[in-house]
Amino acid sequence: MLNRPALSLLTAMILALPALRAHAADSKISGVMFADYYSVLSADAGEAKLPEKQNAFQLRRVYFTYDRPVSDRFDVRVRFEANDAGFGSGDKMVPFVKNAYLQWKGALGGDLYIGASGTPTWELAEKVWGYRSIEKTVLDLNKIGSSADIGLALKGHAGRASYHVMVANGPGQKSESDNGKKLYASVQLQPGESNRLELCGDLDMLPGGDSFTLKAFAGRMGSGFQGGLEVFTRVDREASASDPGGDRTRSGLSAFGSLPVADSWRGFARLDALNNDDADTTDLVVIAGLDWAADKNVHIMPNLYVQLPDGPDPHIQARVTGHFKF
Repeated sequence: MLNRPALSLLTAMILALPALRAHAADSKISGVMFADYYSVLSADAGEAKLPEKQNAFQLRRVYFTYDRPVSDRFDVRVRFEANDAGFGSGDKMVPFVKNAYLQWKGALGGDLYIGASGTPTWELAEKVWGYRSIEKTVLDLNKIGSSADIGLALKGHAGRASYHVMVANGPGQKSESDNGKKLYASVQLQPGESNRLELCGDLDMLPGGDSFTLKAFAGRMGSGFQGGLEVFTRVDREASASDPGGDRTRSGLSAFGSLPVADSWRGFARLDALNNDDADTTDLVVIAGLDWAADKNVHIMPNLYVQLPDGPDPHIQARVTGHFKF
């Protein structure tokens, strides 16, 4: 739980936001909420965290964002995030700083971001997937990287090509814990109005051994069919070159798509496959559902979520998910 000084600071910031907005007509306050009712239909009997017949209403995630231009050349963003603590924990949702950065427009031929800003690791894939409220992208779901990190980032574009490079601490929004740094790089191409291609990688220079990720993505965006294919490999290397067998490699893919099926309705589906070479296993995730746009910013989505581990018992959830913007 938040201690009293932290709670007082957060309360003061929230109470001050209306005043800030009144003094800056071009500032923006926005938010997003993900909510579910879910029921576990099948699960491994030994799965303590997700027992069979578990069901709950949950406010799974909340974002609260404040954006404001400082001048013609500088913008700032502060975003808080809070997540459901999980079934049986009994803990309250605790907000933390998701983003806090200064954007310097036109610096070094692009836009320079200083502070806790988004990484390129799954930024494009998440946008094309379009259903973050249903599930994280395959890299995010398997904790291969972070959606944001603290450091310096540069974004720019030339014609139909764009880039995003970053040097940061590495632990995401957490404080630095070692002397190494993490390098990110992404190059995107837009060969057509709706098509997207991306090559992305990162190198995390850790005292115990480097880790690196390589990823390729191809996708299509539009009001009709929208979908993509993402493939990646992640290698965690031990510091000792004399024991290369200690390296761990994970690789996988994610294929997903959505398309209109009726007025205000879309259907969506996704398949993930993750291979762990050290355990010689391949796990699958299958997602399918319908998206009803009750309003532009209100979506209700019945969906089925199936995890197929390399074992006898699948994990199956039936859910109704809400995605609300304000």
